[in-house]
Amino acid sequence: MGNNSPATGKTWWERQRTGLSKVVAVLVFVVVALTQSRWEQHHEDVATFLYSAGLALAAIGAAGRIWCSFFISGRKDGQLVTEGPYSISRNPLYVFSCIGLVGVGLTTETLTYPVLFLLIFGLYYPGIMGREERRLEELFGDAYRAYQQRVPRFWPQPRLYSEPASWSSNPRLFRRHILSDIWFVWIAAIIELVEGFRNVGWLPHLLQLW
Repeated sequence: MGNNSPATGKTWWERQRTGLSKVVAVLVFVVVALTQSRWEQHHEDVATFLYSAGLALAAIGAAGRIWCSFFISGRKDGQLVTEGPYSISRNPLYVFSCIGLVGVGLTTETLTYPVLFLLIFGLYYPGIMGREERRLEELFGDAYRAYQQRVPRFWPQPRLYSEPASWSSNPRLFRRHILSDIWFVWIAAIIELVEGFRNVGWLPHLLQLW
């Protein structure tokens, strides 16, 4: 089960991770959507601020992932991309995923969920990044090791930014990436819709959290 795929070099876990993550995300979303914010009950202005900040971060996360996808569409595992967002972080997709995830947590109008999501991200994704880096080192050798020395693994360094005068991308793959990259905004909208259903009594409150 842990052997590398001869076609892609990915482990079994890497190939199954997306599907498993979606299942977990659906289960988590059900719990989140049925949670009532205590801030909304006692400090409506704070609840409004949390939702607004969360929506802004969700939008930044989605836009950032689209930016990253433009640079890797049609090139992933075939070419070492070191331009654009990849010139300031080796894992910019995960950087923007983290921002978007915190944003989604804040749109619940609680502080509990963004902290919980950030903790889960910190425990889960470093291992994923490590496995992906080992695979990329096998694929690109010295070129990737030099890239590792030059660009930080996660936290972006804007002073390193570089981009080409022009860049080509696979439009079919890029279109698919856009649809998946904006899921942060979709979830934020659905959470607000579900809140409306709860407020009119169509759905129950499973939890009440700050």
